[in-house]
Amino acid sequence: MKKICAYFLFAFILSVFLVGCSNSSKEKETESVEETKTSEKNDSKEGAESVWPKTYVDALGKEVVLQEEPKRVVSVMHLLYPDVLLSLDIVPVGIADADKQFNKWEAYQPYVEKHDFEDVGETRNPNIEKIIELEPDLIMASAGVHDQLYDQLSAIAPVVYLDQRAMSFDRELGVTEISSLFGKEAEGEKILEEVNNKIAEGRKELANFVSKGETVVFTSVNPKGNFWLYGQNIAPTNPENGLGLKVPEGYPKDIAKELSMEGMSVLNPDHLFIFLDKSGYTVAEDALKGFEKNSVWNNINAVKNGNVYIVDRSLFAQDAPIATIYGIDQVVEILKDK
Repeated sequence: MKKICAYFLFAFILSVFLVGCSNSSKEKETESVEETKTSEKNDSKEGAESVWPKTYVDALGKEVVLQEEPKRVVSVMHLLYPDVLLSLDIVPVGIADADKQFNKWEAYQPYVEKHDFEDVGETRNPNIEKIIELEPDLIMASAGVHDQLYDQLSAIAPVVYLDQRAMSFDRELGVTEISSLFGKEAEGEKILEEVNNKIAEGRKELANFVSKGETVVFTSVNPKGNFWLYGQNIAPTNPENGLGLKVPEGYPKDIAKELSMEGMSVLNPDHLFIFLDKSGYTVAEDALKGFEKNSVWNNINAVKNGNVYIVDRSLFAQDAPIATIYGIDQVVEILKDK
């Protein structure tokens, strides 16, 4: 009987010991998991913070040191580059030509409704006093355009000069450079992927239209009554990484070009898109109305067949993600059933 009692007592003690070991093991495992999670969070936080301070070599070859992520950015560049900022979730406080163009372009209305973008003067002649009032912690300027303003701008805040000309020939360069400047390279890659997917979808939707071989011209009209062609590098006509719409013989490839009415009649497009700036800053609406009585105008194929489309000027953008996506949607909607 004593042996049996001793046996049961031993079994009970053993079971308590094993349960204790099991609980201890689980507690250690839980602690290990929590430590791993904490470590990952700390690593992630340190990784995000390690971007700043950041040294950026700009288009003038100057090393610009940014101690922390800029929060109040002013852009005196062409308004296509504030577009890139917004696509990266960076809201500029000041934009050149904001009131004349940016705040009125249809592509940007969703942003204009949410934010106040202060006008800091014309792109080529920014208002220094207004920039000072905005207290920026970073100014974006264009090499070859604002070089003579370096001393004035750099006295206000760190100023970065970007190669706007090079960006105008390469749809992705503006995104890659600006995302690198702000330490948002991963976000920049996602934006380019989104734009490329939009263009690929657009090419599919316009495959039947393109197969017809009809020519398309994208232009604006200046106050003299002449046309301004934007070249094949804009998204709708770019043959390699755009919609690849067919343009007439003699259409400029990668540079803008002014054209007379007679020159447009020589191109004689089947479809004609005319960019109309609501502000009247670029397009003289009176000149457009005057075309109605012009015999040369009335003999152009697009005019004779009712294929002239008046669209918002933001559609022309070739290196601005938000405007490009807006433009692709507009072009596809107009031409897909033609």
